[in-house]
Amino acid sequence: MPIALTTAGVHHIALRSPDLARSRRFYADTLGFPIVLEAPGLFLFLAGSTAVAVRGPESQTPSGDVFSPFRTGLDHLALACADERELQRVAAALLSAGVDNTGIKVDPTLNRRYVAFKDPDRIAWEFYMAPDATLAAVSAYVDGLRRKNVDEVPFSPDVRVESPLSSPIDGAQSVRAFLNSVCRAITGVRVLQLLSNGEYAAARLELDTVDGVIPAFDWFHVVDGVIVALCPCYDLRPMLSAAEAVR
Repeated sequence: MPIALTTAGVHHIALRSPDLARSRRFYADTLGFPIVLEAPGLFLFLAGSTAVAVRGPESQTPSGDVFSPFRTGLDHLALACADERELQRVAAALLSAGVDNTGIKVDPTLNRRYVAFKDPDRIAWEFYMAPDATLAAVSAYVDGLRRKNVDEVPFSPDVRVESPLSSPIDGAQSVRAFLNSVCRAITGVRVLQLLSNGEYAAARLELDTVDGVIPAFDWFHVVDGVIVALCPCYDLRPMLSAAEAVR
């Protein structure tokens, strides 16, 4: 009789590296994953909502050992990508950063596009197209902020924006006008974390502005690929500090 485990999926993944400092530089500084835990002999980062632990060498770790996808065990790890433009951006960024990668390929089994790359220990990763209507809408929103124009973001006609720092804004036209005015102060956007669960998603961002870096946390309700509600939360202390310094 099968055990029939009841589970929500993978809780975390653990990798082994012979050079922990080098691995940390790759995952945190090159790829930009947020480090959420550091302890003797290991660090933990988040890839979306999945925790990935990287452990340092032990006495049993063979000297000079490198990963091989042909040995028994792990073949590769795949990160989901919801947007074709993000796939192209990441592929170009990997190339620019000198990370060993394949460029964009097509998986003949599922007919999905991906880019495969390797970490310094040759551990194999893929950034793999897995369309998600909720994440695609959020990605379009983030891309709109980057381009300083949210006119192509899929907002519902009766979308509502509620923020702790302002009165509610109703309707796609008013929301787009508000966000486009905000975008004028934004010079760059970094996604630190992106989470989704069905119709709901959240993004932790850093916004480069003329007054400094503003941390942000945006919550989304997306129905059939259309944003029906948005709650952006910003830490305005960098702007307030800049304004105070001018006085």
